[in-house]
Amino acid sequence: MQPSRRRILLAACAIGVVPFAFAQTRSDLAREKRWADQVLPSLVVGDAVTVQAKDGTRFLALWALPERARGAVMLLHGPGLHPDHGITGELRVALVDRGFATLSLQMPVLPAEVDDGAAYQALYPEAGERIAAGIAFLREKRFARVAVVSHAMGSGMFYAWWRKSRDPAIAAWVALSFYGVFEEIARAPFPVFDIYGANDYRGIRGRAEERAEVLATVRGARQLAVAEGGYFLAGGEATVLKEVPAFLEALTN
Repeated sequence: MQPSRRRILLAACAIGVVPFAFAQTRSDLAREKRWADQVLPSLVVGDAVTVQAKDGTRFLALWALPERARGAVMLLHGPGLHPDHGITGELRVALVDRGFATLSLQMPVLPAEVDDGAAYQALYPEAGERIAAGIAFLREKRFARVAVVSHAMGSGMFYAWWRKSRDPAIAAWVALSFYGVFEEIARAPFPVFDIYGANDYRGIRGRAEERAEVLATVRGARQLAVAEGGYFLAGGEATVLKEVPAFLEALTN
C-alpha cells in the first residue's frame, strides 16, 4: 500500500466511517501484551494497573497519583499504539507534574499488519467498554468528575462512546487531531478544547470551521490550530504540552 493511502486510512479511523471488509471486532490481546512487555520495563512515572471491563476483559492502564491531586485526567492514545506512546505519554507525565492524577488506558488495537484505519470502527464498542471501566476505576479513587484527553483515533473512540452514554462524569474533553465534525457535542455540558495541526490531515484541518460552529454552542470551548503541527500534531508537541495543562488548570482554579 502506498504511504499516502496508508496515512489517509489511519486518519479515517478517528471517526465512524463505513468499514472495509476486515471483520475483527475485538482487540488483538497478543499485540497488547507485546506492547506491555515493551513499555513496563521502562516505566518511570506512575504504576501499571489492570482494569477490568464489564465483559470481563482485563487490560493495561498507567495510573499516577500526585500527593495533592487537583483533578483526574483519563488519556486515550492513537491507533495501534499504547498508553505511554508519543504525545499521550508526554502529556501523562506533564499533567502529573502539574498536579493531576492520570489514568492512561490501553485502547483496543488490531494486528500490526492491518493498516486499514476504517477497520478500527469495529472496535468502537470495546473501546467504549474500556472508557467506562476507566471512569469506574477513577470513581473508586474518589474522583467523581473526569477530564478526557484523547489523540487521533482515541478521540473518535471517545466521541462514539459519549454520543451513546452521555455520562455526567465527564468534566472536560481535549480532542487532539479529531477527524471530521462532532455535531453532537453541540451544547455539551462540559468545555471542549479542539486542537489540530495547521498541516494535519485534510479531514482534520479542513473541517475545523465546521467544528468551530459547534464549539460556539459550548461554554468554555476553545479551538487551536498549532502552526508547526503536522499529521496527528507531529512537530507540534511543545505547544500541545503547554496548552493542554493550561486549559485543564483554568477549569480547576
